[in-house]
Amino acid sequence: MQTKIGFIGFGEAAFYIAKGLSGQGMAVGAYDRYSMVAQQSELIQKRAREARVNIYPGMKELIEASDIIISAVSASLVVCLAQASASYLKAGQFYVDINAAGTDTKVIADKIISPHALFVDAAVMGPVPTSGHKVPILVSGGGAAGFIEKMRPYGMNIAMLDGPAGKASASKMFRSIFMKGFVTLLIETVVAGRAYNIEDDILASINTTLTESPLPNVINSLLARGVIHSERREHEMDEVIAALRNLNLDSTMSEATKTKLRWCTNLRFKEYFQGVPPKDFHEIFKVTDKLLK
Repeated sequence: MQTKIGFIGFGEAAFYIAKGLSGQGMAVGAYDRYSMVAQQSELIQKRAREARVNIYPGMKELIEASDIIISAVSASLVVCLAQASASYLKAGQFYVDINAAGTDTKVIADKIISPHALFVDAAVMGPVPTSGHKVPILVSGGGAAGFIEKMRPYGMNIAMLDGPAGKASASKMFRSIFMKGFVTLLIETVVAGRAYNIEDDILASINTTLTESPLPNVINSLLARGVIHSERREHEMDEVIAALRNLNLDSTMSEATKTKLRWCTNLRFKEYFQGVPPKDFHEIFKVTDKLLK
């Protein structure tokens, strides 16, 4: 029997995933509250035709016609949409939340949905427009394993994280600390370098450091040595911040770096490891895990 999937919200992400799935022979439907609003309806209808997606007049009709329901709206609507959907769901259906919401929000949605259907916390880990339905997705929660099995014939790239709803979203959310932070660090770096026309030289030096060994080895070294030498590096960042201020340049990221280094110093990593960087960065959790207790 053919699996039927329905998207609540038919924006960009839903469109590209739906297009790929319909191309694999899956029956795809969608409901979007803007499908009858003049300014948005034309784009929604155009996308639906291109992706071969049936637009439903209401959420109730979509849910009742679908085996898998995908919530593809925005983080601010996760909970209210779960509340609005719950009464229409029935046992055996999958409710998959792919919105970029935080862990706590997904946990709340799970509590709302789980009495009625199988909840899946799904975190999209790449750009949907370029990857379509094959975009990497992490899933967790009570319905995760079943969802993977249902979608296996359609070529989706889904990986499971054993654990409750919220775990997949935590992976995406905490990955953003690095991905977004890395970009803003680069911005502050090249803008400062531009003052001396050395931005490309700085990037070349960064490239050398990050590629001199396999990345996991580089990361291990950076973390293990970073916590040991935090106090000295704090003082180095004082010099960096002063230089940026003398150039009338923003120093937000450099100031944040100094603050984080101070955090490391206050945790006394150097004292704990007797001044010797641990061989495996996971050893630093012997210190930081105390913060979670």
